[in-house]
Amino acid sequence: MPPKVLKQWVPFGDEVRRRRVEMGMSQTNLGKKARVSGAMIGHIERAVRAPTRAQVDRFDEVFTTNGAMLRLWSSTLSNRNVPEWFQNALATEERAQQVLQYQPILVPGLLQTERYARVLIRAWQPRAPETEVDQLVYTRTRRLPALLARRPTLWFVVDEVVVRRPVGPEDVLAEQLDHIADLAEQDSIRFQVIPQRPLHPGICPPFRMMVVGEETVVFVEHALGDVARSDHEDVAQMRTLFGAMQADALAPSDSVEHIREIRKEIS
Repeated sequence: MPPKVLKQWVPFGDEVRRRRVEMGMSQTNLGKKARVSGAMIGHIERAVRAPTRAQVDRFDEVFTTNGAMLRLWSSTLSNRNVPEWFQNALATEERAQQVLQYQPILVPGLLQTERYARVLIRAWQPRAPETEVDQLVYTRTRRLPALLARRPTLWFVVDEVVVRRPVGPEDVLAEQLDHIADLAEQDSIRFQVIPQRPLHPGICPPFRMMVVGEETVVFVEHALGDVARSDHEDVAQMRTLFGAMQADALAPSDSVEHIREIRKEIS
């Protein structure tokens, strides 16, 4: 029987393989430098064995990645309660130079406040233990500060219903709108609102495009998770669609003003 693949470790194994190949090393050569066997390198790359902290530290030394491998390893450990479908997206997000997202229904997860996220998670999982809800809220809301430290391009386009839909008590939405407007005014993000109208390019499911180096991956969301696409034609089509949404939306500065006006309507 073949060994069981540890799905949460697949992104880490892929990253080890990618860096090893870029450096022109065999598994045996990398094993010697990392002080493990070549077979162990194969196990880690195929995600049938989880790496230890000591092994990860040696990967950082060999690849000269300045702690990047350790951060990916730590993220994988802390995200064991994250649904499997999201783990690859999360690993991609943490390395992305650009994140471009469209959301027609709710505030994008990256921008959610703790209270907004808690209301949503509790609504989706009414019987979940409080500790599990706490972990999911923490996992969701800690992502943005970590990303902002790297200063990637974060650009969001949403349907107007997103900034008007009540989620929990009124003050939850008020706090959420203040948070978005503050981030935009600090130039941490770009945020645009598509005004409500009978027809616009955003009448489609939510999606994200993430750019890592020369590669772009599109994650199209559905009720049970998302589907990743990296085919050139699919990516080009979604880039065109996102560009059409940007053109159809209010300008970023006008969008912030619009959000502030909606915020004033909330008592």
